[in-house]
Amino acid sequence: MKRLALLALAALPCLAHAEPLRIATDATYPPFEYIDASGKLAGFEVDLAYALCKEMNTPCEVVNQPWDGLIPGLQVKKFDAIMASMNITDERRRAVDFSKVYYFMQNRFVARKAAAARVDAAALKGKAIAVQTGTPQERFVTREFGKSATIKRYVNAQDPMLELASGRVDYTFGNTVQLQKGFLETPKGQGFGFVGPVFDGRRDKVLGEGVAVALRKNDAELKARFDKAIDAVKKKGVFQQLLQKHGLQGLLEG
Repeated sequence: MKRLALLALAALPCLAHAEPLRIATDATYPPFEYIDASGKLAGFEVDLAYALCKEMNTPCEVVNQPWDGLIPGLQVKKFDAIMASMNITDERRRAVDFSKVYYFMQNRFVARKAAAARVDAAALKGKAIAVQTGTPQERFVTREFGKSATIKRYVNAQDPMLELASGRVDYTFGNTVQLQKGFLETPKGQGFGFVGPVFDGRRDKVLGEGVAVALRKNDAELKARFDKAIDAVKKKGVFQQLLQKHGLQGLLEG
């Protein structure tokens, strides 16, 4: 009987991941992920994570993690995936794998409305630019303007906007949606506006190839499940419904 029981257990499918599936985010990036008035995780990507899990018929929980701990935490199996507006870059590919892209991030500079509309090395000479560290945006401004401007780096995604509002820097550079919703449409953002053109990874690869779910290296089974679920939520209109819920329709390309 014991031998039969062991054979029966051996015939059961192996589960690659314990349930619930743990998905990490950095809740400092409204409207994509943030802590709401009741103290709960909220935002477009939080809702999208649960929609993807529903499509995969898998229970899951979204957990909050500081940005600089996301990839290390994934690698030591603290969680199974990351959904935190993480753009695909060659550098990140060396550390993690990615699902298919679920949206393309566009980027712009923000400054006081009285600032020069031109954005180039000459116009930004001697100016201070605030940016979130460890991001494609940081690498872009460092490469393009590091010799002419002072680049100030912050771990928290909100800090560059707060530094701009306080007058301690002249510009910030980041995701246009996050800057619009998290700064320009708030009282602190009054008197500020976008300057210069839109930059994205289709024009410059350093800005990333699109936002996707980050996964541990060689986790092919989970990648395939996420890829299929991303296609399904878009085909069924769930993705568009979430864009509308969070006021993002027309502001990002899915």
